Amino acid sequence: MEKIIEEPLFVLNRVVVVVLPKAPLIDWLNQASLGGRPPVSLEAARADPNTFLIPTHSDEFEAPGAQWLEDNWETLFDRVLRDWSEDTTRWPHARTKALFEQWCEVKTYSVVFDCSTQALQYSEA
Repeated sequence: MEKIIEEPLFVLNRVVVVVLPKAPLIDWLNQASLGGRPPVSLEAARADPNTFLIPTHSDEFEAPGAQWLEDNWETLFDRVLRDWSEDTTRWPHARTKALFEQWCEVKTYSVVFDCSTQALQYSEA
């Protein structure tokens, strides 16, 4: 196991966005009984939420990543829904920003330290 270094090597030019499901999303999931799975609790659904690294710019001091989120909320919403059901016909037909905000809690964190000496690796999502 790699030892955690005392001083992080880099501060990434990214914002961490965590998208946590809210009760209405879990209600939809359980009512739709997607995939014949047993009911999911809100606590279980929030235990390992979707987390994204999104771009930020040096001039975004007050709300890093806010413009990207404004422009890309639908992509995040689709990703969250896809994690629960690949069958897009079961998704809500009117996926509005208001519905996204009703179904998902979005938390952003603007300081991301890379504490590993290993190079970042990418794989298909």
